[in-house]
Amino acid sequence: MNKRLILLRTLTRKMGNLARLRDTQPPKQGWIAAVRQALGMTAKQLAERVGLSQPRIAKMELNENNLKISTMKKIAAGLDCDFVYGFVPKNSLQETINRQARKKVEAILSNVNTNMALEDQLADDPHILTDMADELIAKNIRRIWD
Repeated sequence: MNKRLILLRTLTRKMGNLARLRDTQPPKQGWIAAVRQALGMTAKQLAERVGLSQPRIAKMELNENNLKISTMKKIAAGLDCDFVYGFVPKNSLQETINRQARKKVEAILSNVNTNMALEDQLADDPHILTDMADELIAKNIRRIWD
């Protein structure tokens, strides 16, 4: 089996688990402060647990969207949590591939049809688009992103 297809299926399954988190809104004060406060921990205590200063923790709580992943993992560990991150596709990965391949083929066919119209030989078979997109995906998927 194609290595890319195995990866696609594996990621699709894993991302499916993350999809239900898509609409999860962070607490108003942010995850770090919310979890820390729920645990009854002060910012100073968290700072000591992760080897940072209390003012640094305060800054992180105000600006947690701009922290490095490694920093978030460190803070999570100090809160006895796991930091989880991932990508949740808007559509399935296969749908994204199919849509992009069709877009690429439409551009190719547009050029072909411009030239063929001059010779009254338009490529207007409705299956051409689908067949070409499938072939592009199967033989050289990287081309769909050019």
